[in-house]
Amino acid sequence: MPSATRPPVDHFTPVSPTKETIDFVSLRQIDLSTYDDGPEARSSLAEQVRLAMTTQGFFILVNHGISAEEIERQVDIGHTVLSRTSEEDKQRLRAPIREEGHYFGFKPRGIWTVDGKTKDKIEQFNVYRDLNLHEQPDVLEQYRQEVYEFVKETHTGVLYKLLRLFAIALEIEDEEFFVRLHDYERRDLSWFRYMKYYGDEYESKKDGGKTVWLQGHQDFPCLTLLFSQPMTSLQVRDVSDNAEWKYVPHVPGAMVINAGEIMQWFTGGYFKAAIHRVVEPPADQRGRSRFGIFYFSVPNNEVVTNTVLEQSPLLRREGVQMAHKPEDAPTSEQWVTGRVKITGKGDKFEGKGDAAAEVEKVGNVTTTWFR
Repeated sequence: MPSATRPPVDHFTPVSPTKETIDFVSLRQIDLSTYDDGPEARSSLAEQVRLAMTTQGFFILVNHGISAEEIERQVDIGHTVLSRTSEEDKQRLRAPIREEGHYFGFKPRGIWTVDGKTKDKIEQFNVYRDLNLHEQPDVLEQYRQEVYEFVKETHTGVLYKLLRLFAIALEIEDEEFFVRLHDYERRDLSWFRYMKYYGDEYESKKDGGKTVWLQGHQDFPCLTLLFSQPMTSLQVRDVSDNAEWKYVPHVPGAMVINAGEIMQWFTGGYFKAAIHRVVEPPADQRGRSRFGIFYFSVPNNEVVTNTVLEQSPLLRREGVQMAHKPEDAPTSEQWVTGRVKITGKGDKFEGKGDAAAEVEKVGNVTTTWFR
């Protein structure tokens, strides 16, 4: 759709890339431009995925097929929805996070806490890929088709390719195995997110330490697709030292892909759910807001999230054990709703060090929070 025919948006101007010297983490960069070059090319990509997932659980994805123009347009749409929707409508369409374990709708600032005491400065608007499942704000209606098409392309055009590479990496004979578990036409709780960190509302620590904007965690979906942002604030724990946080570099137009707890369970821990957090940026980027768009993918509602030992000869050779006892393994829907309900309570880590971790039970399984 030519941009001239599209409804106008309020443009979000991102911060310029930092000029400070940063010790960035070294992540694998996977180029999807060779995906259609045949089985050998896909096997090579899958091996890169395997190496990334058995170390950091993170990689940079380039040439994924979604243009920088389309990404910028979605950032602007999200910015417009957040800036033009009235506070009354935001409250009316507030996400039932604690009540139902669902993210659809608005998450206002201040309902989560960081390190058990500081109110968060994060505002979100989340949609499921079927936008008809819940009421949308009036501001979104003129962009509804664009949002729908963008989410569909992200799921069927990018996620499906990644899921096939994950299957190849695990030597699963049926390359469509994970794709079928994430069938676009079936119901699940995958969601698309617009998220704004209000950088001008944070105060830097006087002792030179980093102000944490979002505490350390592992994402709980299967895969997270983050569209790369120029603000240097996303950190991952480097594989060389489990207590050392390093910044993730910005690659214009790229996606940052990370595995979540479901993928870690599917592989019995062979693939790692990346440990990451968001902190204040370098001095030359402070006082500005960070705006991001994300796609969080989870399997269809009825899928049981346990280790795929029967399907993967690689996992059997590696001696991987089942993540859960069969009677304890949750369905995708049970896990997502239970995990969403406890997110951001922030009642942990009081007085603990930077490497602190706290385990919390969700149904018959657990999740871990990090400092």
